[in-house]
Amino acid sequence: MAFPQNTPHMAIFWDVENVADESATHRTMTERIRQAGAITRAYAFADWDARRRMAEELYALGYDLIHIPDERDNASDYKMAAYILDHLVHYPETTRYVLITGDGDFKLIAGALREHGVELWLISNPIITASELPELATIYSDILSFRPALDCVRPEDCDESVQSIVQLRHLAAVQLQEVIRVITKTSNMPGVGHAKHVMRSLNPDFDEATMGFGHWNDFLDWAEAQNYIIREGEMPRTILSLPDKISPQSVKISQEVNEAFAFMTQVVEERFNEGPPFTLMELGIELRERGLETNKIGYRRFSDFVLSAEKRGLIRIIAPVKDGDSPIVLPAYTVDRMQDWFEEKVDLLFGPSVNVPKPAFLKKIGLMLLDTQTTLDELENYLTAPRVKEVYTEILAASEIPFLPPFQQSLAHILIGKGLECNTIVEKVNEELSPLGIKLQCPA
Repeated sequence: MAFPQNTPHMAIFWDVENVADESATHRTMTERIRQAGAITRAYAFADWDARRRMAEELYALGYDLIHIPDERDNASDYKMAAYILDHLVHYPETTRYVLITGDGDFKLIAGALREHGVELWLISNPIITASELPELATIYSDILSFRPALDCVRPEDCDESVQSIVQLRHLAAVQLQEVIRVITKTSNMPGVGHAKHVMRSLNPDFDEATMGFGHWNDFLDWAEAQNYIIREGEMPRTILSLPDKISPQSVKISQEVNEAFAFMTQVVEERFNEGPPFTLMELGIELRERGLETNKIGYRRFSDFVLSAEKRGLIRIIAPVKDGDSPIVLPAYTVDRMQDWFEEKVDLLFGPSVNVPKPAFLKKIGLMLLDTQTTLDELENYLTAPRVKEVYTEILAASEIPFLPPFQQSLAHILIGKGLECNTIVEKVNEELSPLGIKLQCPA
């Protein structure tokens, strides 16, 4: 195929085990990459037995699926690195490599690509990305930036509140302190460039220019002068850290922001436990009526506040099915929240022989709750409801299976509780059981 002159020839290498979101995000991301040049090869690496539905979606988008059944740590990384190096040798016409990963194991590969003179477009979740990786990229994108944009649901939601530059600066500095904590929690070092990517990811409305700074480093100069942060080491290896003593003003602002997010997530979850979820418009009205003023904690628009909450994994905004409808807002569950819930409930709901699932499975259960639009309270009710338990026991008996692991057990109870037909329940649960060699069947 002949491509226009000067069109970048691109190859995509996607570490699915490390970076993934929902189907709409994947479609938008792939389309944006296609618009930027000519894709000569597109590979996606994962254990596809555990991701049957996603495998079908990515195959339809044009990816070659490279199956990695090996359970050893970094098995996908090694295979993907081998493919990249092989491509570098055999396809010299490729001028831009698109790496979808945040894994620090790819630092050497990224450096090699840079030395070879080709462009590197890195796509990842900046919060869990190795600090040095974005610095090696020619282009960097936050995968969550490919989610559908959040339009204003009412004209006033687009209006920015009037705040002084001084107030904006102090609020942004407290947000920067949170960024440093978040990066450090992932065992990464908060480099200057990495911190900027995470800052923009967690706070989509952040713009140093609105605060009178010409550049990101000018903002860092001010934040350090005000004792919000400390910079250690010479560029480009400068690391950001927090002072030993945090000012009372910083503590107060940080507490107010965290309380606002916690209040909003509580309101969203309470509503969904009672009935249909809030639309975005209804949520904004509800929060205002209950006294939450987001402009006082640094968010000039309500939509900025909601997007920031979503980036922190506290809620999920679901695009409307029909044009003209408002998006709905669902509760989302972080791994920490799922960990606390399982530690409290595991004996009661799953039995004393069941351990708390590992973080990867806790994340998967949280995504399942979103996918099925189920709250934790509903999950507990489904797991204890006599009618649901009776149907579940009948399916196990018909299948001659004594029990299911927590994830599949939870999914089965949710589907039963929501009133789905047995054949549909068994089909959906069997998709998740196939890697285990277990298969359910309906009672005769």
